Amino acid sequence: MSNYRTHILFSLLMIFPFFPDVYYLSLAVVGASVVDLDTSFRYRNLVIMALVGGILALVLQFFKITPFPGILLISIALFFFVAQHRGFVHSIPGTAISAACLALFVFSFQHIMSILTPDPRVSFLLTSLVLGIIVLNRGLLIIYSLLVTVGIFLTPLTNFNFIYVATALFVGSLSHLILDLFSGNGVKLFDPLSKHRFGKMTGLFILLLWLVVVVSLHLYPGENYLSLNYFLHYLSPGLKLNNII
Repeated sequence: MSNYRTHILFSLLMIFPFFPDVYYLSLAVVGASVVDLDTSFRYRNLVIMALVGGILALVLQFFKITPFPGILLISIALFFFVAQHRGFVHSIPGTAISAACLALFVFSFQHIMSILTPDPRVSFLLTSLVLGIIVLNRGLLIIYSLLVTVGIFLTPLTNFNFIYVATALFVGSLSHLILDLFSGNGVKLFDPLSKHRFGKMTGLFILLLWLVVVVSLHLYPGENYLSLNYFLHYLSPGLKLNNII
């Protein structure tokens, strides 16, 4: 079974062709790590997540700001606490749900931070650090915090986009599942819809699809495939969002 360092490095490899920005790279690292919060030895992280969520909800409520980000963190912690290891969380539906929930937290927390601080880099950094504290292994947290802090302030400013956030988190989680396909007894990728365990051949197939997408983006770099307006253009010509996500 791959260790957490391997999962982290592989998540960076998979997300880098799409998002070389430090902020989105940090989200992919979080996505790769959050999948294993369903193990008993990571319950400490779940307790921290619930405590941070509770404190955040109380503070926000005190300042008459919606406590939704804090309540969402508590809900995510409970979700992983009742999950069985290598069960639903280690499936594509499970990682999609957890990535969507974390993306909602990031979006809501980022919105609140943008009100409190005029510098978007500060809000990006605080979001990444909060996620790192509640999700990452203690052995990784210090180096993660240092690299993210230096990277966010020394690289060009990142554009915030909800679909980018959700995609970075999901690809990070998916990278974890891919490595797990090459170890142990395989992964129930479509649990609870199917209990069938997939193995190495499925992992190779997913990697092939990833490679095709990367090559396509390299050959046609002008298309922003992850923009919601890109999809709306084909669904309903002329219908666009004013860059709200």
